[in-house]
Amino acid sequence: MFTRDVIAIVTPCNTMEKNKIDTFVAAKSNYFTTMDLATIQSKMATMSDDRFAVLMSAELRNPTVIWVISFFFGALGIDRFLVGSVGAGIGKLLTFGGFGLWWLIDLFLITGKARQANYMKVMPFLN
Repeated sequence: MFTRDVIAIVTPCNTMEKNKIDTFVAAKSNYFTTMDLATIQSKMATMSDDRFAVLMSAELRNPTVIWVISFFFGALGIDRFLVGSVGAGIGKLLTFGGFGLWWLIDLFLITGKARQANYMKVMPFLN
């Protein structure tokens, strides 16, 4: 009987942790690569509630929104400023998107840069 009580107490705690992780994955899965998301999930298993609350409130960039911004304002480097590449943003601004070539290349690369920037923002919370 004692064993059953212990299991009843431990199981909700594990379920609660799994629910928190599932909530984060459901809300933020588009913001990370699949490999990065797996790393984040494994590190979240041992995270405290306080750190989880901070992690959920972290300001992450939506890669789709960054792509739209890149399409319309990428020649001005705004997309690069938003993902934290200030030097590249200044370069794009001064050359008007590398005379259009850099802007075109960034349409294919900027979502990956946004996901990488999101991962780098989240990692300090997980360590």
